[in-house]
Amino acid sequence: MWPVVGAVLPQAMAIALSPVPMICIVLVLLSDRPVRAGLCFAAGWLGALTIAVGLVAWFTDTVAEGHEEGARDGVDVVQLAVGILFGILAVRYWRKRPAPGTSPPRPAVVDRIATMSGPGLVLTGAAAALANVKNLPLVLSAGSLLGGAALGTAESIVAVAIFIVAASLTVLGPLVAVVLTGPDRSARSLRSVEAWLLANLNTITVVLLAVLCAVLVGEGLDLFR
Repeated sequence: MWPVVGAVLPQAMAIALSPVPMICIVLVLLSDRPVRAGLCFAAGWLGALTIAVGLVAWFTDTVAEGHEEGARDGVDVVQLAVGILFGILAVRYWRKRPAPGTSPPRPAVVDRIATMSGPGLVLTGAAAALANVKNLPLVLSAGSLLGGAALGTAESIVAVAIFIVAASLTVLGPLVAVVLTGPDRSARSLRSVEAWLLANLNTITVVLLAVLCAVLVGEGLDLFR
């Protein structure tokens, strides 16, 4: 189990370090009812990731049954394709970077999220997890690795759970910090984090995509063994 957990940790950390979801949870925790709003956002995030990764892993495991070699090649194809996609996206985001001294455009959700209702925040959390040009391929990549590892049911559940927790560290961490320290004491730090993330949004995205491209293409090259 642990080798496949190690194999999917880069994808988990890339999801966790996605700048837009981090901005979203910070803004949610700066709202009038931060704990309730944060729990709603986290519920949508965790639910969407769990369902998506679980379904991909289950489908891959089902297809792999009795066709281990073909399934292994299929997983390598997924890793290679996602890695190439991230390389293309890294170049695209680099070319679209703001000119020196110019602030990057604010994501549309930033100006709406603080006023959303509970159900709206649940849906926003789910969308932040999956309706993302980077996160969905990462879910497909990780789910295919988990499903193609020929794990038992209990091991698969544990491996998926570890992946979900790792991918959610930057959503759950600030929420726990606000619960423990209180909204007033954490507000100043959250505003500093928000400003830094918005100022460096494009740079963070390019670096993440470039690293993921190298990792996933390297894994996918096993196809030519």
